[in-house]
Amino acid sequence: MSTNDGVTDGELDEDSDVDDERRRRLLVYAALATVGMGGAAGAWALSRDDDGGDTDPSPSATATTSEGTERADGDTTEEVPELVARYAPDLYFGTLEKWFPTDPRPYVVETHEGRVVDGFAALEGYAAAYAEAGEPPAPVAFYNVVEAADGVDALQYWFYSTFDQFTVNFHWHDWELLQVFVDRETGAPLLLSASAHARSVPNNEFRDPALGGDRRPGILTEVGSHSSASEVNELLPSFERLPTGDRDADVTNELLGFSLNLGSPFAYGLPRDEGARLPFVMPELDGHRLDDHPSLSVGTDDFVDESVTVSGWRDLARPPADLPLREPGLTFAHVDSSTEADVRYTLEPLSNVADAVDGFVGPQLSFEFVIPGFVEDRFASFLTSVGIPWQQPRFSDPLDDVTDPAHRRYIDGSEPSGLLDRVVGRARQLGSGATGALDGVADSAQDALADVATVSLFGLPVEAAVRLASEDPVATVTRDGAFGYLHVAPGEHLLALNGPGYAPLAQRFVHEGGTFRAGSDGELTLVANEDAGWIRGDGRTANGITHVRVVEDYAGVVYDGDPAEDDRFAVAVHRDGHYTVEVVDGDGRLGAYRVTPDSFDENGDVVREVVETGKLSLATTLRDELVALLELARSLADAASGGGEVRERLAQALEAAEGATAAAQRGDGRTTDRQLSTTVSFLTEALELLSGDDGAGYDEGAVAVLLSRAEAAVDRAGEAIDAELV
Repeated sequence: MSTNDGVTDGELDEDSDVDDERRRRLLVYAALATVGMGGAAGAWALSRDDDGGDTDPSPSATATTSEGTERADGDTTEEVPELVARYAPDLYFGTLEKWFPTDPRPYVVETHEGRVVDGFAALEGYAAAYAEAGEPPAPVAFYNVVEAADGVDALQYWFYSTFDQFTVNFHWHDWELLQVFVDRETGAPLLLSASAHARSVPNNEFRDPALGGDRRPGILTEVGSHSSASEVNELLPSFERLPTGDRDADVTNELLGFSLNLGSPFAYGLPRDEGARLPFVMPELDGHRLDDHPSLSVGTDDFVDESVTVSGWRDLARPPADLPLREPGLTFAHVDSSTEADVRYTLEPLSNVADAVDGFVGPQLSFEFVIPGFVEDRFASFLTSVGIPWQQPRFSDPLDDVTDPAHRRYIDGSEPSGLLDRVVGRARQLGSGATGALDGVADSAQDALADVATVSLFGLPVEAAVRLASEDPVATVTRDGAFGYLHVAPGEHLLALNGPGYAPLAQRFVHEGGTFRAGSDGELTLVANEDAGWIRGDGRTANGITHVRVVEDYAGVVYDGDPAEDDRFAVAVHRDGHYTVEVVDGDGRLGAYRVTPDSFDENGDVVREVVETGKLSLATTLRDELVALLELARSLADAASGGGEVRERLAQALEAAEGATAAAQRGDGRTTDRQLSTTVSFLTEALELLSGDDGAGYDEGAVAVLLSRAEAAVDRAGEAIDAELV
């Protein structure tokens, strides 16, 4: 890394051989990328002055007391309100953090359009100053006090970092916010609201924190992204989503069922502090990694450590399982805090920055999310944008940033409907063997399947990235596989999940308000790249495809959603599994077909150039499912006594299903339905035998497995009877 004190355009040209026109283009790109993002857009349509500007990157630390702040230039700011100083938080960072709270004003560049903080200058200048001093330069927090409701004030603490690097989020200039809502008369704290990963993700909030005396809010800061989690239970420095023993949780957000199998507070939390292994990425600009960009003098050591940075997600065979977890790093505290700290920060009014800065600029960075298509993968770039505190709604309306309905109601009695417009889910990995969860069978049946089931569901070894797109895409990451969005507008959306070493997943859905649970009632399934086989179907020459559901025989539903493409789909599954693929066409007709390990071609694909629906499709699938059921009954009987009568009934049901398939192929609907009814009769007899006291010779686990599969076959026969002969 080299230092660039007082860098101008000309000096940049000498160091990086990038001409002034290129630099102007990058800045104009930043402006164009933010059109429509509020009042900042006009200030960002910039080109540099030919003479450049003062970008001194070596601000010196200042001393602060509650009586006032002495700035580096010798001026003294207004007195810091006593309440603001009292609740100035202690900040706990991870050991891999690179960009700590600092002052943006040293990186102001004078332009024709005003005074802007330049992303290149800020990143390079901060890195140089940090390296030279050996400690974070200019540690400062900026405060603002706003009336939130009758008798309630919001103390806002704004923290600026020169860069944001994370799994799905990276941009120049990062502003994070902690709000402490206080009773105006007593000064008692009513609510903490710590800004999460994005405005579309629930904040980390705590009602009625026990603060006072030497106790002040604690903030756990996520490495790289600087999103904040409240730390109030004094179990330092760690985040507890749920109460443990006699200790409170660090949030009081409401409990929400992310899926049938998972309930949790609807809060972002602090994933890397909760045992989640999060991959970081190195963003690129114009085809160059940012740590090797010709316009920048920073290097790899100036970004988040390579031990947690994973490049080439699509090229990895499996998700990495050895990413280090978060470890405690530096502690920042206000000069009045009694907390032992590595760094003491100062307090200044945010108006000081607003008076000195007209905008924040820098070329927008992107990250490609893979969206699986029928023929080939498609890519969608996720753009992040810089936000200026005093141009955000929450600056003047602090309750705009309170994301829990009960907390909002507690402060001002209201409950905005947008807080209830949510999309949630949990992802798990479909892996080899039967030692994981088998959602498709009862718990009592799992032992019987130890030698039968070929795949099962496991927790994610590394968290995934989630992208939700309608008009403007927003991204987040999973925490123990779970994710949540709020403020989701009504209408059609595209949800995509990516991760290092995972095959991508995507589904469309229509959000109608309330809480939408993605996938199969909140459950989604990812597969390692090297295990993935692709089920691809095309309904364009038939009657379209509006919905797809893929069910593994024992693991249960592994995909359930509208396809990402019109009338075509591509779903990744584990090649060792046994699946039934169900589709709904444009007229609402159901169809289905079977996919087994033998179905995949040499490329790992199962391709249906035409996906059909109707009676023949369902009768054929029933026949294939009964073949598998009869084989299962024989397999489970090997270790049991008897079972012959059940197998006889299943064989008779299979024979009738074969007759139904043949009749449907001839176009004889009446005979098809008669044969299907016969199939149901034999299956019903098998169910009665299995439900007897002796289980027809099968042990309890085998009975549970066979019952569920036979009942599913009865349902399939009913669907075929009701279907049209097309």
